[in-house]
Amino acid sequence: MNWSHRYAGPLGGDAGILGQLMDSREKLAILPTPLHRAPRLSAAIGTEVWLKRDDLNGVALGGNKLRKLELLAADARRHGADTLVTVGAPQSNHARTVAAVAAMLGMDCDLILGGPRPAEPEGSLVLDLIFGARLHFAGTTEWAELERAAGDVAAEAASRGAHPYLMPTGGSVPLGAAAFAAAYAELREQCRAEGLRPAAIVHASASAGTQAGLEIGRKMHADADVTIIGIDVAKITGSLAGEVGRLAAQTARLLRVSEPTTPPQVLDGYMGAGYSIPSAGGNRALRLLAATEGIITDPVYSAKALHAVCEEQVAGPLVFWHTGGIPAVFSAESGLAAWPS
Repeated sequence: MNWSHRYAGPLGGDAGILGQLMDSREKLAILPTPLHRAPRLSAAIGTEVWLKRDDLNGVALGGNKLRKLELLAADARRHGADTLVTVGAPQSNHARTVAAVAAMLGMDCDLILGGPRPAEPEGSLVLDLIFGARLHFAGTTEWAELERAAGDVAAEAASRGAHPYLMPTGGSVPLGAAAFAAAYAELREQCRAEGLRPAAIVHASASAGTQAGLEIGRKMHADADVTIIGIDVAKITGSLAGEVGRLAAQTARLLRVSEPTTPPQVLDGYMGAGYSIPSAGGNRALRLLAATEGIITDPVYSAKALHAVCEEQVAGPLVFWHTGGIPAVFSAESGLAAWPS
C-alpha cells in the first residue's frame, strides 16, 4: 500500500509527510485490522456498535501500540539502536509489544516494570519472557521513578557498548501519534466500504497518543461530525484532556497540518480503583462482549472503555476501537480467574 498516494488529495497542510512516515515505517502489523458490526452487543445495549479490531494485528496477541511502534522502531533503526528500553505496569500492553518488536528486529529488550517482582509470571509477563526481554521490577509504581530507572538501565547498557533506544511510555510522542492519524484514514476507508458514517469513535485513553493521532486524522479529513471520545482508564497525567490537546498540537506541527481547534473529549469516571487495576464495571462489560460476540477485551484498559460504551448511551452508530491487551485476562489480578460462586 502506497501511503503517499493515499494521502495525496484535498487534506489540510502537507499531508505527504504522513505518507512518507508510513512508507518508511517498520512494517510489522497485519493491516488494515478488521472492522465489523457487533449485532448482539448492539441489541443488548440499545446502540449500534461496530468494532475496530486492533486486537487482531498479528503480533504478540495484538494491540494498538504496534501502530506507534512501527514508526518508533524505524526511528530506532535510523539511530543505530540495538536495544529497546521502556517502562510499564506488569501487565503493560506497551511493554509486551516492545518486547515482541525487539524480537522481530533482532534487538535486545529491557523492560522496567512497576511494583515488586511477582512470585510467578502471569499474563503479559509470560510473553515478555518468551520474547526474550530482560525484566527489571522497580518496586514502585511512580512514573517518575520508573523513567529514572529506565534511564539507569539504558546508561548501563551503553556502558557495555550497546546502543539503547528509550521507547516513550505508550509510544505517545508526536511520531507515535502520527500512526493514528493514518489509522483514522484506514478506518474511514473501511467505513466508506460498509456504507457506515459513525457518529462517534470510542476508545481507551491513557498516555494520550491514540486519541491525539485520531484527532489529527479527523482534522485532516474535515470530519467535524464525527466525535472522538477517549475514556480515561489510567490517569497517567494530571489532566488527560490537556495532554491529548498538547500532543495533538505537537503532532500537527510534525506533520505540518492545521491543529485541531476544538478541545478533545475525555470521559472520566471509569478508571475504578486505579491504573492497571481491573474494575467491576469493566469486568461486567468484558463478560457482556464475550457472551454476545465471543470477543475478549483486556480487564484494565479496553474493558473499562467498553464499560463506558455500555453505560453512557452514546448515540450511534459508534465504532469501539478495540485496543487489545488480551494476556492480562489470564493474570490473577484480573479477578476473572476464579470459579463462579
